[in-house]
Amino acid sequence: MNTAPHFHDDYMAAWNEAMASGDSGPIESFLAPDYHGWLGHAAATAHPFDGEAARKGFRDTVSGMRGSTVHAGFRTIASRGPDEAVVCYEMTYRSGSAVTGRALLMESWERTDDRWTLRRDFTEVNIGDPAGQP
Repeated sequence: MNTAPHFHDDYMAAWNEAMASGDSGPIESFLAPDYHGWLGHAAATAHPFDGEAARKGFRDTVSGMRGSTVHAGFRTIASRGPDEAVVCYEMTYRSGSAVTGRALLMESWERTDDRWTLRRDFTEVNIGDPAGQP
């Protein structure tokens, strides 16, 4: 049985480390050099972003929400071979037990030189009420 931490569990731990400290470095360490994606409040209106814009967004998020935590719900990880995976999940941002934000993500990951990196993602932010919340 493989008891090694899963790469995506490590990524979520990096998010929580960053949210606790206000430093996005732990998150950024997972990004591929050509990381990019699409972000919006709805799929039809998502806008592309590049790595530079993403890094600024991560810095703004962790400094602005310092002390909050993130949680991955409804996560599905699908292998696309030994060195590629797609991860789909709902990320909730919480302050104590209160959900303060929600994002739906689809991420493309690649293992290069025995290290998993996030290559690109599609993110819809603040969509509806989080599951199980009033």
